[in-house]
Amino acid sequence: MFLFTHIEKCGGTSFNEVLSLTYPRYFHVTKNKYGGNETRNDLTSIQYHKIMNYCPQGIGGHSVRPYFDFLPQSKRITFFRDPLERYLSQYNHMAERGWVTSIDDFLEINFYSNFITKKISGVDGDINYAITLLDNYEFIGDVNRYNKSLNYLQDVLHVKLIGSINQKNVRKFNKNYLNLNDLSEKQYYKAEQNNQLDIKLYEKYILSKNILNQYNDDIILKKPSKLRLKLLSKINTYKKYKIITPLRLE
Repeated sequence: MFLFTHIEKCGGTSFNEVLSLTYPRYFHVTKNKYGGNETRNDLTSIQYHKIMNYCPQGIGGHSVRPYFDFLPQSKRITFFRDPLERYLSQYNHMAERGWVTSIDDFLEINFYSNFITKKISGVDGDINYAITLLDNYEFIGDVNRYNKSLNYLQDVLHVKLIGSINQKNVRKFNKNYLNLNDLSEKQYYKAEQNNQLDIKLYEKYILSKNILNQYNDDIILKKPSKLRLKLLSKINTYKKYKIITPLRLE
């Protein structure tokens, strides 16, 4: 069994689809009534053990945190992304929904600073603890090199992944999408300062590693049959609405 830590704005929506098509008993743990990167959205021990009754091949989602002491030492996997790109993507996501009014306001919200570090180690954002946990991961992919990462993951999981390489939730063609080049020098500096810990993690686990360079950027995922798509659509709908959602909202 594997455990997937889905870090917000790190390609997880696309990746979850691949996992669901490849592993029929993969359980994507959706948000509870709170959502967000808060401890009250965490998967609980009781919820985890109820999911285990279904003999999952993998469990993943925003609420699957590596610091849970009830999780087994299964294969742990996640995706990183250039921290400043991820940070700005989260701003765009919130701005589209009217949850933040301007980039300057967003830059002042500490909750979203060093978000990757907090996601891994907890809300206090202890980078040393994050490193201790990440050292036990068997796979840390890079959204900026998504195809290479999927090729690498296939070797890690010893599987031929099924699905599409088309990434979901891509907003780069939205005319209102804010890019790093749109930031003033002051805003860019503030964004860097807000994400120093995340930048260190990205440098340690992505930029300083050569493993992804060993893989080709060309990838052909196994195309799912019409029957598989039909069956898994029903299975995933059942898992979501009959198992996970009631469990998360109870």
